Amino acid sequence: MSRSPLEEPGTRETLGVCLLIVGAVAAVFLQVRHHEFVNLDDVAWILQNPRFQDGMSLSTLVRYFTEPLEHNWIPLTWISLHLNYLAHGREAAGYLLTNVFLHGLASLLLFGVLRRMTGAFYCSAFCALFFAIHPLHVESVAWASERKDVLSAVFFMLTLWAYARHAESGGSIGSALGVSLLLLLGLMSKPMLVTVPFVLLLLDFWPLRRLSEPDGERLVEPRLLRARLVEKLPMFAMVLASSLVTYLVQSSTGAVSDLERLPLEARVANALNAYLVYLSQTVLPQGLAIPYPNPDAPDWSGAAGAAVLLAGATAIAVSAVRDRPYLLVGWLWFVGMLVPVIGLVQVGIQAHADRYMYLPQIGLSIAFAWGAAEVVRQTPASRPAFAVVAVLILGWFGGLAWQQVQFWRDSTTLYSRALSVTAENHLAHKGLADAMLAENRLDEAALHYQEASALQPDWMDAELGTADVLSAQGRLPEAIEIYQRWVTKAPGHARPIGSLGLALLRIGRFEEALARIEVALRYDDRTAELHAGRGVALDALGRRAEARDAYREALDGLYRYTLLS
Repeated sequence: MSRSPLEEPGTRETLGVCLLIVGAVAAVFLQVRHHEFVNLDDVAWILQNPRFQDGMSLSTLVRYFTEPLEHNWIPLTWISLHLNYLAHGREAAGYLLTNVFLHGLASLLLFGVLRRMTGAFYCSAFCALFFAIHPLHVESVAWASERKDVLSAVFFMLTLWAYARHAESGGSIGSALGVSLLLLLGLMSKPMLVTVPFVLLLLDFWPLRRLSEPDGERLVEPRLLRARLVEKLPMFAMVLASSLVTYLVQSSTGAVSDLERLPLEARVANALNAYLVYLSQTVLPQGLAIPYPNPDAPDWSGAAGAAVLLAGATAIAVSAVRDRPYLLVGWLWFVGMLVPVIGLVQVGIQAHADRYMYLPQIGLSIAFAWGAAEVVRQTPASRPAFAVVAVLILGWFGGLAWQQVQFWRDSTTLYSRALSVTAENHLAHKGLADAMLAENRLDEAALHYQEASALQPDWMDAELGTADVLSAQGRLPEAIEIYQRWVTKAPGHARPIGSLGLALLRIGRFEEALARIEVALRYDDRTAELHAGRGVALDALGRRAEARDAYREALDGLYRYTLLS
């Protein structure tokens, strides 16, 4: 592929960019070594993960591939976190620094693969730095449980690299198998990579130009398009299987919202608005938070405006496709990669999330970088000005990202920040209340649980939190009343049953407490507090041998709780 006169890098310049990427990632993210786990997935995924506590064995590895965990089939991510657990135990720094390393590696690979495909050194460097330090990517790196983002990103970049080699080799079977294998590893890290065959088809159009003849007039030759689709059939089969497995796992665990709880029209409106939010946050990444709750009612006026903007941007990209194919490729990369997480199939209760832009945003940076380079080619005198603008943009983003990382220091800081930049955020109130309860700030925790309940009436998690505060304050009859109500309203949930058992234990009703705790452990046996509570109840009932076994179960989990005040 011919190079532009602007693209004349040598080994020294390449090494310089690589060092710049590594330095930028380090400057923004190394502060996570002083951070803690947050009470959003980190507890369930890492601290209380029963498989981690069993050590690494062949049977454990087999279970990762055959038994979904925490609403997800992501065996490579679980293995990665398990290895961290073996090396670092309950210290957050090791997990977070591993995330930083993987993010830095993905950034370097992005630089390499874009340069290899396009020959555009400076555009590739800009996109890699944009990816490395954009504030929207902080959530994927500074959150230990979001390992799936950074790990899948490494496999995504390697898949693109292998595909570039595949294109250069003329499309051999061996190179195609290599691409498929790397995609499979990526899917086993995070199923969001189901859009990769779509991305590869875009890259076939530009910059690889595998859909047209070298001197042909057609932008897409039907014969070549069919050939490129056929070569991707194994990949389409893999992503179809991954999509089905993911949907079945998340549906069976209740993670997917049904249409009664979130109607289709509300999902469509939120999806359109989410695209607009992602675009605006790419340009002006301020006021970022976790989580962003779904609105109570669809914003149809905003959705209509978003639909017009999306249609207009698509029309512009299509109209310019012959002379500026990178605009259409970058735009469709962004739109297409977001489809699995845009909310049409709603998993969780967030309206959108910063982490969902981790890979889709690359498309926008490609459109911007190559568009700017086109202006520079047409007006060479503008090159210094564009260079200054690029440095200022990256410097500004880097500063905002560094600040955003600080908000992930601990749960209290994270949710306090969310409440300061979002409105009526019941999820943030509940998360902050949980953090304050853990710090024994009972009055403050009670206030935030009440705020969460007011914003989301009849919400089990918030009401049980209120009961936990009452229990910690010694107001056990009031707490027991709430626990009992939710045992009746939500049969089969370990949380209210176990909490009721522990409360009964504290007022000396040992037989009732033991019965409740044992039922709760049948639903969820990884809570060491319940094992210890069972031991206390058995001990009080004179069943000493069984009590010792229960205490051992609690100690094996490395948790100690004070059950009786």
